[in-house]
Amino acid sequence: MQPITLIVIFAGLTILLLAYGILQFSRRRRTVIEDRVRTYVPIEEEAAIAAKSDTNQTSAVGRLVSSLVGRGYFQRLEEELARSDVPMRPSEYILSRFVLAGVGLVIGYYLLGHFEGGLFLAVLGFFLPVVFMRVHQNKRRTKFVKQLADALMLLTNSLRSGYSFLKGLELVAKEMSDPISKELYRTLREVNLGATVDEAMQNLGRRVNSADLDIVISAYLVQKEVGGNLTEIMQKVAETIRERIRIQGDIKVLTAQGRMSGLFVGSLPIIVGILIWLSSPDYFNVIVGPPLYPLGAWKIPLGILLFIGAFIWQLIGGYIIWKIISIKV
Repeated sequence: MQPITLIVIFAGLTILLLAYGILQFSRRRRTVIEDRVRTYVPIEEEAAIAAKSDTNQTSAVGRLVSSLVGRGYFQRLEEELARSDVPMRPSEYILSRFVLAGVGLVIGYYLLGHFEGGLFLAVLGFFLPVVFMRVHQNKRRTKFVKQLADALMLLTNSLRSGYSFLKGLELVAKEMSDPISKELYRTLREVNLGATVDEAMQNLGRRVNSADLDIVISAYLVQKEVGGNLTEIMQKVAETIRERIRIQGDIKVLTAQGRMSGLFVGSLPIIVGILIWLSSPDYFNVIVGPPLYPLGAWKIPLGILLFIGAFIWQLIGGYIIWKIISIKV
């Protein structure tokens, strides 16, 4: 197949996927104003809205994508999108990756002037949503942990005032901002829809995926099993989390030089190699040429073997630096 034919096919698929994405975006009824108003909606009405939305069937494209990638991967992707709070369905997320890959291929082919550059941009566009989701997920988790100690102190004061645990969570959700307010509203919505408090709290832990929140959930579950003063337990947990955050901040300051060194040492050869390849693709012809090394039934260029070895050593060096600066508290 000629490169130009492949370009035309990808361009056509990209246009179709873009049209589908625009159509899905235009059908969304959720706006910024509605999100702000929904913050003040009672929990019971939130539960009714959630129950109505959960009963909606998946679109035909969503069912097709789910059958192609597998139901297990589709469910894991739903959890990852919920964890990062990305307002997209799994089918939309998967299709967006192919759209970006097609756009990168078309732009690279016509701007860079050769098919290899288009392939590089296509691969970059395909994996760009994954990086975005991971970064957004980590930022949201970090913000959640920073709010957690204050939320526990507010919960402790509400328990001292005579509130129940669920009413205390509702008060925290109303008084605090996103992301902790949104996650607590989801937890309360699950309870109103029939889930037990234990199940809702465990689901909260799976969505946030934070060691600090796991401490809170474990303390609550243990207190529910063996008894004790919940107010004092939550106060002690809040003090522990504050101390953990302080120590983690000190560790980040002390390991900042090591992290920057690892970043530069690990990325510099890759960046320089990509720039040389884009500016002068013939520069690397010596790598794929003779001498050839016999490996079983194949003869592999010695330059390729040296390149693979260098890449492996680069990964080993990055892993060693990461292990040195990764200090668990």
